[in-house]
Amino acid sequence: SSGINAECPLRPGTVTRLQPQCTLIHAATPLLANPHAEQDVARATSGEDKLDANFIQDDSQVMRFSKVDKKRATVGYTAAQLTEYYMDTTSALNSLIEQSGTEEELLGELQISFVVFLLGHVYSAFEQWKLLVDTICRAQQSLVQRPNFYKAFIRTLHFHLKETPSDFFVDIVSRNNFLVTTLKSLFEGLREDEGVNSELRSRGEKFRTHLEKYYSWDFSYCEDDDPVVVET
Repeated sequence: SSGINAECPLRPGTVTRLQPQCTLIHAATPLLANPHAEQDVARATSGEDKLDANFIQDDSQVMRFSKVDKKRATVGYTAAQLTEYYMDTTSALNSLIEQSGTEEELLGELQISFVVFLLGHVYSAFEQWKLLVDTICRAQQSLVQRPNFYKAFIRTLHFHLKETPSDFFVDIVSRNNFLVTTLKSLFEGLREDEGVNSELRSRGEKFRTHLEKYYSWDFSYCEDDDPVVVET
């Protein structure tokens, strides 16, 4: 199955939108000689930067994923608005859905990014998958606004996790599990927000129970999970 959710099938148009212009997927980032290498090398401050300055990415051979421009999105924000932005990623999720066209298209991108990483070993696809999962899980207002989207998301993520070992998402340096931290936000939102659809809340609770039993992941609250407040 390669982690594909049959309830949310991939559309040919989604594949066409996201695939590289050359239609081929490369595990290593394709590079071209930098026509401005001499000037860029002169400005580089380290040996590694000087080496990197000799090449540029070949954009015609990379996946065309949706992007979140956090700096642009928060221009002019107050400290309180910045805190809310990083606690609740609803605005970022809305931006991703707008770029994709529909909620179904964004879920298709989630599926494609996972498959391209799993089968094509494209690391940038894994980074995109993590970005999408994190943005969706922390978009607290969207839990009420988009119940059908979240039901499909939970089902899709269930299939993805079936294809990966339980320790796959553990950071080798910090030993923190990316998914446990991210899903904790999702489960807390589903449990605490009274406006959440009852069927969605039930599906989320079943998913949480399954993960705790199958992977022995701990989603209980601890003080370290409290958000950092941005101050001026």
